[in-house]
Amino acid sequence: MTSSGDTTGVESEPMEVDCSIMQPTDETEDKYTEPVVLSDAAKFSCAALCALSLNHLFNNEWDETFNRQCIQRVVTYLQLPQQVLQTMYELMKADFCQGCDAYIALIKAEANLCSILHSLVALAVNQGFILGEYDARWRVLIQYMSRQMQVDIELVETFENDIAEKLSLQHEHQLTLEEEQGAKSRRIRTLAKRYAWISLATIGGGALVGVTGGLAAPFIGAGLGSLIGGSAAMALGSTTGIAVVGSLFGAAGAGLTGFKMHKRVGDIEQFEIKEFKSPTGGYSKPLHISIAIHGWLSDETDESFIKPWTGLEHSKEQYYLCYESRYLVELGKAMEYIYSFAVSMATQEALKYTILSGIISAIAWPSSLLALSSVIDNPWGVCCRRAVQVGKQLAEILLTKTHGNRPVTLIGYSLGARVIFYCLREMSTRNCCEGIIQDVVLIGAPCSGNRQEWSKFTKVVAGRIVNGYSRSDWLLKFLYRTLSMPSGGVAGLQKIPLEDRRMCNVDLTDIVLGHSEYPQKMTQILDKVGIKTIKAHMRRSQTQPYVQVLTENLRQTKSEECLSTFVPTPSPSQHFTTSTSSLDSLHITSFASDPDK
Repeated sequence: MTSSGDTTGVESEPMEVDCSIMQPTDETEDKYTEPVVLSDAAKFSCAALCALSLNHLFNNEWDETFNRQCIQRVVTYLQLPQQVLQTMYELMKADFCQGCDAYIALIKAEANLCSILHSLVALAVNQGFILGEYDARWRVLIQYMSRQMQVDIELVETFENDIAEKLSLQHEHQLTLEEEQGAKSRRIRTLAKRYAWISLATIGGGALVGVTGGLAAPFIGAGLGSLIGGSAAMALGSTTGIAVVGSLFGAAGAGLTGFKMHKRVGDIEQFEIKEFKSPTGGYSKPLHISIAIHGWLSDETDESFIKPWTGLEHSKEQYYLCYESRYLVELGKAMEYIYSFAVSMATQEALKYTILSGIISAIAWPSSLLALSSVIDNPWGVCCRRAVQVGKQLAEILLTKTHGNRPVTLIGYSLGARVIFYCLREMSTRNCCEGIIQDVVLIGAPCSGNRQEWSKFTKVVAGRIVNGYSRSDWLLKFLYRTLSMPSGGVAGLQKIPLEDRRMCNVDLTDIVLGHSEYPQKMTQILDKVGIKTIKAHMRRSQTQPYVQVLTENLRQTKSEECLSTFVPTPSPSQHFTTSTSSLDSLHITSFASDPDK
């Protein structure tokens, strides 16, 4: 039930929550319980929890308009008096601090927390339907509130997927009334056999998906009207409605699928976005997408693009960016040669001490390694410069919303992380850059670690800004030896000293010893930085520690081969203490131009 106008200042009637429990029987009859009533206090608590969450998440001046629109929608949706809005505005002020526990406890005492969260998803999608977009800040808000309420994020994503599936079906094919009723009946009969108990509840137009044995069950017979409001559902049948849903999913043309740059931009020779095959199947478009960006290639086949991301399962719709393949293959071959040379020299004991004191402590680089620097310096410099332009081009794609008006997560390693860095930097200079990107993950990023640079990204990114770094990445240090070291250091080697709730530094030193290890250990890295991966790749043993299960059978990398030839394996505490002290002492002065400039 959505409100078509402002409520009055008088005390509102208790809001009914229709808790329907379906029990599959031979006749597939629905059995209903008595409605549960939300008191004014519970409704106020819901709004207050939302306001406090907005205060925590989006207390910047550029988010003020969104915050006000969001809380206005929630207050109207809950049929609270409009005088309550002023109280909510006070709760959203940046200098206001108040805990959420009391509000959560009150809501819990009267209603199922899942029903509240599902209503928020429905409300956000309703707002998205009206505006033709699903703002990333809505999604971050809902996920944050679910964590506050200790509700599994996957349940919230199930709500999204079910709503998205319904919207996709409506967009793909405009159903007649008879077809809609027939599809509804078939869905009820099929799903009633699959699930033993399924709860359906409605709060002002939002449907609650019940949970059986901890698993979220899909909607049964839930019409689009109950999901996004009756008037919005009716509009779907119109030409305008179809256009709006197309805008939401990026259906004009083919969205990102098969996007290819036909006109050369600057020095860029290749820029193409391709879709991964869905790991979970299904054809409906989700309300969130992910784009993965590689750092270098072993060859120009599709397999080389896809291989590092085989464990990625962050969204039902995932893409990868193909760019400048010819140059990235050259870089990949150069890196392979450098590592092969290092292993060979270690075997001959020529680097017995220089590996330790030169590469790790950076006191002096081995002259034999410097002699081969031209092998990698040129392709590295070329790829660094092109990554900047590719990042700007990606920013244009996202700002024009070719992907639709849905939240995007960007994930990249090495030069792929550099692409993301310059994409964010470009977007931060543009108007209307907010609400497009949910999360970004930069792994082993060869770019500046300057705090001021990264602080600009807080305007663009609604959720997390993840910097995955390795303190033992000697190749990244070697590649920066001839560059003017950025004032804030190199992001892929250190923490970013940015105090913001979005900033998340993840030390990958225990996983990655050298730059070339990022692709082969990507699934393990993604799991550590909080990106969903395919469960089959990340099985845990009931008897062994988690890290042992992941690493015990892994083939030794070339970096490990090189460094372990003359270095006895220390205990974990000894290893990390040594590498921390030695790497923190790294100071490289240089004098050539930086491709970042």
